[in-house]
Amino acid sequence: MKTTTPNLLILLVLVMIAATCSLYFSSPHTIIINDEEVTGVVGFGAAFVGIIIAALACIFAVIVTSAVLAGVSALLIFVFAAIAIALALAVAPLCLPLLLLVGIVMFFNRRKQAKTVNTETLAQN
Repeated sequence: MKTTTPNLLILLVLVMIAATCSLYFSSPHTIIINDEEVTGVVGFGAAFVGIIIAALACIFAVIVTSAVLAGVSALLIFVFAAIAIALALAVAPLCLPLLLLVGIVMFFNRRKQAKTVNTETLAQN
């Protein structure tokens, strides 16, 4: 067992002991189950079990809600990525004239650099 499990068990036992001790210092508890009044230790135990079940239900609801929100956020990330890619592909033809112009300038610039390198090499020989 991990170290957290014994700590949680000890905490649970301490909470149950504190709840049992508080039974004697508080007013009598009366719970109605199936139209019958249940008092004393049995009534307190039923109320305590109900509180534990309610706490577990709240924890489960938080876990499920966080899992749903995580799934929805992952889905939205994929949707926004798909929209961004679609927009990039839609705008790509508009960039074609600019890319052609840049390509032509680079082509002539490299040709010019190649000619200067060739003339320098010939001059050295």
